[in-house]
Amino acid sequence: LFVWTIVIFAVFAFCISCLLYCLLIQKQVHSEIRTEQTALLIKNARQAALSERALNEFIAHEVRNPLSAALSACTFVKTAVYESEPMNTELARQAVRDDVNIIENSLRFINELLRSMLDIHKAEDKQMILHIETVDVRLDILEPVKAMLYHRDERFTVEIDCQPERILVEADRLRLQQVILNLGRNSTKFVDSGYVRLGARVEDGNVCMFVEDSGPGVPIEKRNNLFCRFQESLDSMAQGTGVGLNLCKSLIDLMQGDIWLDESFDSGIKGRPGSRIVIDLKKSPTLSDAMENSMLMRTSALSEDVLLEEGLASLPTSLNILFVDDDRILRKLGVRTLAKLTPSWNVREASTGEIALQLVKTERFDIIFMDQYMASSSGQGLKGTETVRALRAEGVTSIICGLSANNLEDNFKAAGADKFILKPFPCKKDELIPVLRSLLSTRPLSPSIDKIE
Repeated sequence: LFVWTIVIFAVFAFCISCLLYCLLIQKQVHSEIRTEQTALLIKNARQAALSERALNEFIAHEVRNPLSAALSACTFVKTAVYESEPMNTELARQAVRDDVNIIENSLRFINELLRSMLDIHKAEDKQMILHIETVDVRLDILEPVKAMLYHRDERFTVEIDCQPERILVEADRLRLQQVILNLGRNSTKFVDSGYVRLGARVEDGNVCMFVEDSGPGVPIEKRNNLFCRFQESLDSMAQGTGVGLNLCKSLIDLMQGDIWLDESFDSGIKGRPGSRIVIDLKKSPTLSDAMENSMLMRTSALSEDVLLEEGLASLPTSLNILFVDDDRILRKLGVRTLAKLTPSWNVREASTGEIALQLVKTERFDIIFMDQYMASSSGQGLKGTETVRALRAEGVTSIICGLSANNLEDNFKAAGADKFILKPFPCKKDELIPVLRSLLSTRPLSPSIDKIE
């Protein structure tokens, strides 16, 4: 009996030991899992922070170039306007027209860039979606970039060398502009006399573009790392971190092209060897009858006027429109644009969603343009999507178009809106008329609204 007691006790002790061991192992495993999860969270947080920093760095770099061009041109325009006898010669008027063109091209580039900035960080991961269209290399790429690079009173010239004169290619217009602008702006940092030349050729059946200059050239020891992201600065002031050239390579790689430094290039100016960066798009030039007609339309002011008049004639003679935005300047510009397009339209405005809800109780609107983020006098007001949802709940059948600088199309449509437009609101006739026609096609209007005959 004593022996059996010892055996049972030993077995019981063994079982308890095994149970305690299992509990200890389980605790250790859980601890290791928690440690790994914590480490993974920290790693992901660091990667997110690095990605955000890279995106901010990119945006600051990309916006700075065209913004500086616009600010310089704006200074010249301001000086010309405030002269005692402003723009009293044709030369002065032409200079102002050139400066306005620079401002327009620069701001359009910034606008398009910011519209797609959320996709920028995808470039290096080859996840960015390219928007392929027929591009006229000279009209769509080289001339707009030249306008952004041009500064009056510089000691060098910005030139275009495109042979043949018209080269059409299937490409992403905005991305190509980014690349050429970055390369051109990089050249302007180093050239103190001579030229910066933007050009294009058709070589071996492929469209090639280049940016060359009469600067000091790229030092031999820095050529191998020219397109690395954080290469040592090329200029004596040690400005920049290499984001621009690295981005150029990322974008060209994404477009399945090649970019390289032409080490055999010589500027032709004594003591200024210069540099030449070449881009091979690895695409043949494209030209068909339909594309040729399309390009002729774009360069023919008469054809554009005819199309605009036809588009305008297709719009109703009378519309009741409500423009809702808490930003007074943007609201006034939107109202002014719509009223200028067709003076017979009745365009009302509201600064908050709450005011809009009050107005629809006593007035009928055919179209309502609705901003997303709006503040009221009491603090944060109704958001645009919340207002749209409330309007639909009240039985409002107006055509509603959401407005925002962020891509909130899905949010607005889920709330009951018919369309969505990314800000800024289109202010040119050729941009606004198609938007209005698209809006008017979403819902039937009141039978009392007549068309222009």
